[in-house]
Amino acid sequence: MVKVDRVPDRPGIAAKIFAAVASVDVSVDLILQNASVERIVDLSFTVPQSDVARVMNALGPVSTEIEAAGVEALEDLTKVELVGTGILSDPAYVGRMFRVLADAKVNILAIGTSEIRITCLIEHAARSRAEKALNEAFQVNSKP
Repeated sequence: MVKVDRVPDRPGIAAKIFAAVASVDVSVDLILQNASVERIVDLSFTVPQSDVARVMNALGPVSTEIEAAGVEALEDLTKVELVGTGILSDPAYVGRMFRVLADAKVNILAIGTSEIRITCLIEHAARSRAEKALNEAFQVNSKP
């Protein structure tokens, strides 16, 4: 996950950040931006581990240009996801997923959602524990 810290909240900033990422031919996946506080935001996104160095190099000059506080990379992370139409119709899925991960002692570093997907970014070392807990709780791959 690449995090651009304390970015001024004004038009065109995200365009500059993602143009720099695209200039080194890297595709982004999960994009997260927190709510503006005093016209400042943090903007984070995920890229493949193998592309982190190129992205960091591309964002150095842009970070200065947009007056961000800095750019940092959190490495050795992975995503676990809960996907299905039930997420849209049953509000309990979100809380249940977070409870299952908490009970498995898995720390969530970032969360992204859509109508049919909840994505949690976690430390790679916790992946198997998280997947096992989620599979058991949501009866994934279980036989009738």
